[in-house]
Amino acid sequence: MKSVFIRVGELYFLVLWLQSVPRMEGWVEGCPAPCICHSEPRPTLACQQQGLYSIPTEIPIHSQRIFLQNNKLTVVRSTSFSPCRNLTVLWLYSNNISHIEAGAFYGLERLEELDIGDNDLRIISPTAFRGLSRLHTLHLHSCGLSVLPVGVFRGLFSLQHLYLQDNNLQTLHDDTFLDLANLTYLFLHNNKIKTVTDHMLRGLVSLDRLLLHQNRVTFVQRNSFHDLRKLTTLFLFFNNLTVLTGETMDPLVSLQYLRLNGNQWICDCRARTLWDWFKGFKGSSSELECHVPARLSGKDLKQLKIPDLEGCYDSSDHTWISVFSSKTRSGKLTTESPLRAGIPRCCLSDKDKSSIISSKGLPDPSSYNSRQITNNPLKEKENISKTKLLEADPNKPQNKQSLNDGPVGTLSNNLDQSSEHLSPSNDPEKKKRCAKENMSDPLCLKSHGSTIGAWRLVFLPVFWLSLDFC
Repeated sequence: MKSVFIRVGELYFLVLWLQSVPRMEGWVEGCPAPCICHSEPRPTLACQQQGLYSIPTEIPIHSQRIFLQNNKLTVVRSTSFSPCRNLTVLWLYSNNISHIEAGAFYGLERLEELDIGDNDLRIISPTAFRGLSRLHTLHLHSCGLSVLPVGVFRGLFSLQHLYLQDNNLQTLHDDTFLDLANLTYLFLHNNKIKTVTDHMLRGLVSLDRLLLHQNRVTFVQRNSFHDLRKLTTLFLFFNNLTVLTGETMDPLVSLQYLRLNGNQWICDCRARTLWDWFKGFKGSSSELECHVPARLSGKDLKQLKIPDLEGCYDSSDHTWISVFSSKTRSGKLTTESPLRAGIPRCCLSDKDKSSIISSKGLPDPSSYNSRQITNNPLKEKENISKTKLLEADPNKPQNKQSLNDGPVGTLSNNLDQSSEHLSPSNDPEKKKRCAKENMSDPLCLKSHGSTIGAWRLVFLPVFWLSLDFC
């Protein structure tokens, strides 16, 4: 009997203690059945791993943190969280969410962290995150995203961490991150991005870490990193890069960790500016294994010598081409884009190259496309002289170097020694020649017509002046 009285007394004191514990009015009573609600350290609704197919209704309006990850949710409606004006953390990752209604996060002006990664979104509304001016962390990883709509991150001025890895992104619009001046982490790895354009990363003036590894990047444009002067970590390993210029890397003055391994680097004249840039880089870097030419395969680009980078590897027929002139007037190597629009002068195609020596060590005749080419060496010199006079600016002094100012490449100053080889025909003897007895030939008529035209220019003015005197 005594023990019974003791147990009754313990229960009585337990009830009194529970009644004395401070609690938020309506908090425990309003907690949805499958969830757990607590007020410390902040009012929190925890409903993770409950097999939920829809977001619980009647969520306590005082909730500051809501955890709904690892369920089977499919839709986020515009009314799901509208009463929760104090919400700061919302986790919705690892569900089956395929649709987020317009205005689903409208009014959540205090939201700081939003995680909707590992879902099946595929498409996001351009206004999905409007009004979230205090958001500092946004998780959109593993959502099957193939494109980001224009302006999707507009107004997210407080965003610091953005996770977009493990999607199907192939390209990003220019100025996608223009409003994210406070962003420090940008994770874009394991996507399908092919080109990093000049304006793709514009506005990221505070970025510290950029992860672009395991994509399909073949080309990084020259001004892509222009705003990334605070970047300390850059990962570009396991892409399809073959060339990366030193001019592209120059803005990265704070870079400390660089990984470029797992690419197929071309170690020829195009790699020279990157090689030069590494001479001044004081941070940590992975190896840059050369893919071609075969004699340098597997070697680290950074460890090569200047003679190793002379010449040009022609990937079309797997040959090594000698360089006629690999320097511009400033003395810097021209190593721009490996793509057609910016092919270095040492690696131009047959139609365009003007700085590559042909198999006989002679300039390509196409570089003289603005001049008349004949089989007569003396006539050839005459044509070149005429072209020079026609192109001359009477207000500027002329010099020997003016013949080398072509838009494609630099030519040798000594034109006389090779003038007899400038004919497009490989066999001068087989070239059709002009004969006096065959003046009906079109080629001869063309040559003859130029002489008649010159006489007309002299004779006609004299004729009309003589009429005036008469």
